[in-house]
Amino acid sequence: MTTPEAATVIVGGTAPQMLDDLRSRRDLSVLAAGETLGAAFVGVLSAALGRLPASLRTGAPVVMAATDYCVSATSRYVSRCVEAEAGGRRLRPSEAMTPEPAQLLQELAAAGDWDGPGYVLISPRAATLQAVRWAWGTISAGLHEAMVVCELVRDPHGDGYRVAAVPVTAAGSARTSPADGSGGTGGTGRTAARRPRRPSGPSGPSVVLSGTGLVTAFGDGGAVFWQNLLAGGRGLSELTRFDASRFRSTTVCQTKVEAEPGQPTRRALVDRARAEALREAGLPELPDRTLLVYAGVVPHLPQVSDAPRIDEIALEPDWDGDGSGIAPRNAVLMAHACASGAFGLAMAREWLLCGLADTAAVIGVSALNAYDYACLDVLRATSTTAARPFDEDRSGVTVGEGAGVIVLETAERAAARGHAPLATLSGISCRVAGQGVSRLNAHIGAACMREALVMAGLTTVDYVHGHAPGTRQGDEAELLALDRIGAEHGWRGVPVSSYKGAAGHLLHASVFPGVVAAVRALRAEVLPGTPGLRKPLDTRHVRVLRDPEPCAGIRSVMVDNFGFGGNNAAFLLTGGAAGRMKWSRDG
Repeated sequence: MTTPEAATVIVGGTAPQMLDDLRSRRDLSVLAAGETLGAAFVGVLSAALGRLPASLRTGAPVVMAATDYCVSATSRYVSRCVEAEAGGRRLRPSEAMTPEPAQLLQELAAAGDWDGPGYVLISPRAATLQAVRWAWGTISAGLHEAMVVCELVRDPHGDGYRVAAVPVTAAGSARTSPADGSGGTGGTGRTAARRPRRPSGPSGPSVVLSGTGLVTAFGDGGAVFWQNLLAGGRGLSELTRFDASRFRSTTVCQTKVEAEPGQPTRRALVDRARAEALREAGLPELPDRTLLVYAGVVPHLPQVSDAPRIDEIALEPDWDGDGSGIAPRNAVLMAHACASGAFGLAMAREWLLCGLADTAAVIGVSALNAYDYACLDVLRATSTTAARPFDEDRSGVTVGEGAGVIVLETAERAAARGHAPLATLSGISCRVAGQGVSRLNAHIGAACMREALVMAGLTTVDYVHGHAPGTRQGDEAELLALDRIGAEHGWRGVPVSSYKGAAGHLLHASVFPGVVAAVRALRAEVLPGTPGLRKPLDTRHVRVLRDPEPCAGIRSVMVDNFGFGGNNAAFLLTGGAAGRMKWSRDG
């Protein structure tokens, strides 16, 4: 085990009085107030990264606790939605572009040489504690040589924020930067190695998927989703959850789930998915030392607590993990737009490998609501017909409704209890970087794919389950990224497809149907097609599937997961015939 140590905490922000009150503290390095939060954030984080040895600056993970910022930004956006609806109008683009917290990390990546993994935690009451535990645990176990923990706290007397960051390293790491932390992040280039000190790829400890649960417009369970996906089914329906008359499109993939009186739809969806995941994992309930990572909802929003149907996106004030029984210190909310699920898998993997948890459950839910829908509508991201992923005539997203749960544990723990896992999470890469709020950057997408392959010890895969929401720019950029990887490794027609023409885009929960499709493909040795696809986009090194096809001996699947705000992720699931398990009758 390695002993971690923290450097001096660096503090900045946009609240001058808060900073002035801290200047007498000798244990802090207080910077001048910035004119904007973005500038202040970049200044503080650059100074913190500058405290690290030069070889670690570009790739050190940054974990940000941003509950206050998320609550404030989301509350402002909800207020604008309510005002627009009361006035019988649609939002203006300037009103819709409320930044995801991860966009601050995107600004950091754009400002210098840092391009390491970045994670945003917005857990009520525990985000900062979780970030510190993550850094301490992974450095102690040798998974990372350095991490930076960051916190955003709102000024209780104004609109400003305090930004604090501290570098955490293995004890005795060499210091090569100025004592005042002004060394910045430059000088090392973007190609610096980022290898974990302890093996965590094919030759080291591994993390496995022990159970999955899913609810989509096709109904409850992974089996019904898979059957409809193979049959080319499309779960399209008319939007009835709320009045959508002012929006461009009312075509969605809505579930038939009706919650009990007083219960939000999102809670009913999660309950169903969790029950299936636990059943598939062979667990009566989540064990005591479980990490619960939740994607798709935000903390309680007191400023707009009376907004209509706010409980579909915001948790109640005394959130208890939606009845999971997990202690608040282990119940995490993670905010990475539509890539939140994959970022959650990355966090779960590291907590399991370093012993911070015995089991992990990553949960995502998307209940149709006016707030998410209004943002996509004003960005003209929704299709007025139906999504056609990877199609030349694609015109946008069909929003879906549903929930997913993935139960993970180490391979050793699964074996000890006699459970045959569904697949191994062999490699994963998450980055917050790119250009613009809503555009997928093919270069960054390819970097995630490349790093996931390296971690898994692979140069090719048998199948790719694409993110492919059906947008003009996103689908093309994803195929460009895949072709770049294919060119590097000599791919010839690696098959790729997407589920989103069948069950719709589940937004923050979008990764879960993709994982179920990947696991089922590994087990059934069949690749699903892309429902809605008629004229596939041209590609050079991959091959877009319109219809299902057999794939005997399939052993590896790459799953892509991208989101607004520069959130990018790709991961590798491996398994297949050698570890085949018998599916239960209920999926």
